[in-house]
Formats: sequence, C-alpha cells, structure tokens
Amino acid sequence: MKHFKNAARVAAITAVAAFGLTACVGGTETTSDPGATTAGLPQAIKDAGKLRIGLSPDFPPMEFRDSDKKLAGVDIDLQQKLGEVLGVQIEVVESPFDQLINSVQTGRVDMVMSGISDTVERQKTADFVDYFKSKGSLYTAGSRVGEFTKQSDICGKKLAVSGKTDYFEQVKTLSKTVCTDKGLPELGILPTDSGAAARLQIDQGRVDLAAQGGENLAYFEKTEPGKYAAVLDPLPAKPFGILVMKGETQLANAIKDAFTKIIDSGDYQKILDKWGVGYGAMAPEINGTK
Repeated sequence: MKHFKNAARVAAITAVAAFGLTACVGGTETTSDPGATTAGLPQAIKDAGKLRIGLSPDFPPMEFRDSDKKLAGVDIDLQQKLGEVLGVQIEVVESPFDQLINSVQTGRVDMVMSGISDTVERQKTADFVDYFKSKGSLYTAGSRVGEFTKQSDICGKKLAVSGKTDYFEQVKTLSKTVCTDKGLPELGILPTDSGAAARLQIDQGRVDLAAQGGENLAYFEKTEPGKYAAVLDPLPAKPFGILVMKGETQLANAIKDAFTKIIDSGDYQKILDKWGVGYGAMAPEINGTK
C-alpha cells in the first residue's frame, strides 16, 4: 500500500529525547476530550497526571519506529486514545521485550502494552486486559513456500522463534505431536531474543522457518510483498493484553472501561483497519485466557 508509510508517519509519536528510553505521547492534548475524566484510576496515577506504559518497539505493525525513527503502530494509536479517554498524559517507557513484565513488577511502569499475549502462566504474576485477537503463524521465505504443504514437512527442518513468547512452547509441542511422536525427525528450534532476530535467521538462510504473530506478516506483506509467506496451520495464538500488576483491579477496570468507550466511538476499529489488522477486533476482557 503506497500510502502506508505516510500513514505511519502521521500516527507516529515523537520521543522527547533522541537518546532516552522514555517518550511522552500526546502531551497535554490527551486531556482535550471534554468527556475525559480520571475517575476510576488509582490515586497515584491521578496525582501524577500520567500513565506510564512499557513497550518494546520491534513488532510492526503493533509498535515500531518508522523511517523517521518515530514511534508508530496500532498500540501507539490506541495508547493515544486511551490517554484522551482517561484524561491523563501517556508516557512511553521503552524496554527489551524480555524485561517488560519485570518493569511492571518493579513499578517502573504502570502497565505494559506491547503485543504481549495473555497466558495462564503469566496470569500467576500479573493481570491482563485483553484487547486484540492475535493469530500466530509459521512462515518461511516467499521463494520456499512450496516446500511446506503438509504439517510433517516441518520435521527435520530448523525454525527460529523468540524464546520469550508463547510461540516458543507452541512449536516445541508441535515438534512432538507432528514429528517425534510419529517417529519423524524433530523440528530443530533456535530460540532468539526477539521476533526480529528470528526473522533475520531466515534472511541469512540459517533456518528454514520462523514463528511469529500474523500481524507481523500482514505488515511485511505491505512493505515487502512476497518476501515472506505464512505456511501450514495457524498457531493457537492467545489474545494480546495490557498487563498490569497482579491484583491491581482498579487500574484494570479503568482501562477496560476506557477501551469500551474507544470501541463505542468507532476509533478502535478505525485504528485496526488503518494498520491492516481489523480481524483482531474484540470486546475488552480481563484475564480472558483460561
């Protein structure tokens, strides 16, 4: 889509410091909604007048830096709307993906919104407000799509996947059920520190496959048509959720109510459609994964 990069620039949020890890999103404009109110938010957030959100900007189209190095993506746009509805400023705090959960536990941020899946395991130490129906995919280089027509074609191959995502455990299970349980060679799994690193393994010809959110593939199909291709059955992806500290029900409910307002206004669907992921629309739900 020719206008895609321009749309990303329009949606991008400027970092306040070129070399800092923290960026304020929306400034005082987040309180411009005449119906905005901080009612329902924890007192500490009301007093601060801002909501600190942790993210790792390496997962387009959910969150990334565009060609101008500005933050852009689905979550960035939704965060802006969230701030407007709640009547607070949004402060983005960047961290590597594998440190995001800890940033909530230590109080560095109030919540994480960064394409993070709501899982039963994660619910043991955190609560989620689910807001997007993700889908997971196995994919390969576009030139190799014909090599993978049935599930057993993965056996004996090599696959890269971020070791910090739920896809890592899913592909381990897939190797067992599709390959080793049937006497076929196992799927060699290479854990990486991010989805981008897994994709690089495909680019360099070191692996045959990778596993990642289908949202990534939708984005790359727009920016680099034909370079990658999803193959075989989708992975059983969990919904993306906004992660807050375990037991922080006041904040979770405030976020859920704000998302309901964003949906009712029509802005939610417009944002998803703008980034080509309209299929992921859902009503917000707290700890929806069972």
